Amino acid sequence: MLFNDTMKILIAYDQRLVAECLKTYMVENQHSQIVGLVNNAENPFKVIADLRPNLIIFEFKLWSIKYIDYMSKLNLKFPRLKILVISELISHVLMMKIMPFINGYIVKSCSADKIILAIQEIKTAGKYLCPKAVDKFFSCQREEQNDSKLTSREKQILGTWITEETYNAVANTLNISESTVRTHLKNIREKLGSLNHLQMMIYACQHNLISDKHKPICPNCRFSASIS
Repeated sequence: MLFNDTMKILIAYDQRLVAECLKTYMVENQHSQIVGLVNNAENPFKVIADLRPNLIIFEFKLWSIKYIDYMSKLNLKFPRLKILVISELISHVLMMKIMPFINGYIVKSCSADKIILAIQEIKTAGKYLCPKAVDKFFSCQREEQNDSKLTSREKQILGTWITEETYNAVANTLNISESTVRTHLKNIREKLGSLNHLQMMIYACQHNLISDKHKPICPNCRFSASIS
């Protein structure tokens, strides 16, 4: 999705005070335009249809499993709308379930500058996870993956796929067939627990599978490099 220079942002909130503070902070960013505030208890769908924002920021006081279905329905009704969630740190299980439906996730205890960074990354790269969410996700992933290590060939293919993105490009780079690439990536997904593209990208960064000339490709990679 391509945005104009100024992003139109709608803030959906549980806590009005938090939303007002967020709005005040956001207006200092000249590339963002806050088009409105809406309480999560109301129906944001109509407000979204009326205001047509590029991005909606959800501020949740307490996370609930019901929001997964809510985000799924939001995706279906407004497929071009980007979604950034700000909440307390959620469990690894909930994070796995919600990530396919959102574009960014920030833990409330993160610094305020992460909000601007998240918006910039969502605008250009499409996805963002704050460092604390990345750390939470992979601390759990590492425990689950003790018996799921990738082979050297699988690591090579994953690292190449993250930077080349298409099966054909990976095949040409590694001088193998496209069907071989697909087979290896299928095996990789099975070993890593059916991760989506963003999760596989972070995994590749965490495990130094991407060549230096391609780093950093996102803030998560910069964070990963700093703690390696």
